[in-house]
Amino acid sequence: MRPGPGLGETAGIPTRNNVYLMSTPCIFRRLRGAGLNAGFLARRFVGRRFVERRFVERRFVGRRAWPAAGLAAAAVVLAACGGARRDDSAQSPRALLAAAGETTPAQTALDVLRADRDFARRVSAASFPEALRAGFLPGVMMPVPPTRIVAGVDSVLAAFASSPDAGGRMTWTPVRAGVSGDGTHAYTVGMGSVRRTDGTRSQFKYLSYWIREGEGWRVAAWRRRPVDTNVVLDSTMLTPLLPARALTAAEAASAARDVAAHRQSLMAAEQGFSDLAQRIGVGAAFAEMGDEQAVNVGPSSLGRFVLGPRAIALAVSGNQPLTAPSAITWNADTALVAPSGDLGITFGVIRPKQPPADNPNAGASFFTIWRRSSPNAPWRYVAE
Repeated sequence: MRPGPGLGETAGIPTRNNVYLMSTPCIFRRLRGAGLNAGFLARRFVGRRFVERRFVERRFVGRRAWPAAGLAAAAVVLAACGGARRDDSAQSPRALLAAAGETTPAQTALDVLRADRDFARRVSAASFPEALRAGFLPGVMMPVPPTRIVAGVDSVLAAFASSPDAGGRMTWTPVRAGVSGDGTHAYTVGMGSVRRTDGTRSQFKYLSYWIREGEGWRVAAWRRRPVDTNVVLDSTMLTPLLPARALTAAEAASAARDVAAHRQSLMAAEQGFSDLAQRIGVGAAFAEMGDEQAVNVGPSSLGRFVLGPRAIALAVSGNQPLTAPSAITWNADTALVAPSGDLGITFGVIRPKQPPADNPNAGASFFTIWRRSSPNAPWRYVAE
């Protein structure tokens, strides 16, 4: 069945003498993760421990440059291999992207990854869960087992009061970002841990949905899934999910006029997801409705995200065939959507079609993050 949630369940590359000091294995690993041609890179980088600036500019910016979408993904994953550096450097990934055009989605992804890492650093220095307050929007929302969707920062923090993690020190690291075409909504997924007051340690996977207000990003929805303490977490960076291009100001303004319709279409997509599961089976519906790069938090015994709609379908089906009749139903009770209409999040409760006699209100609260290529394209889930 569709998994229920647990409780709430850089940018620059340092240089020396105009040389990018990135570990070659790191480059290969992250670019392979982004689906880029590691064989091409290997032929050019054999025997080298770093990438010369001239080579990067010639391949990334010159006449034989990669397509903008591939370049954007490369810049985001390459940034994860380096340390901190000022973004206005002529040698930064941001500057290389600017020279190539089609830059805003990649810059936005870098910005939200930086915001998430900064948030984690601030939280790690203070007591959980109160340390989360500053990074949450006042109306932040979170699924709370078994069937609640809690709204409001005070209510969300109060939901952690009885957690064994309360009073501990929490930290995390994002492994993926996705952004909207207008640069106002985004999401991150990643891995984290808590050092508890009794000296023990817990760990988790998390999903965050972000909204930019002014120049800053804050969390509008948060969820974490506990991971067994004997499991090794895999923090390998995943390909960023970027729109094909940023919207112009005029396009963004035009799309924003239809935000109510975008929200309605997103909630209808969640209902359609459940309806499809009733016809063809839950697993088959997950296989059909997912983006090719979709992730699912998976079970507590897994230290990484389940990646891809087929793998997710198999995970949620358990030992049942993908086409097994659905024993559950669900719908969206509410939703948030970017004004550009291409990224959003739904909240709801999964209900058994035949609840136990002693628990007629049985269920599991959830949220699902969705994206689409344009306001006229179908929605596909990307994270849950």
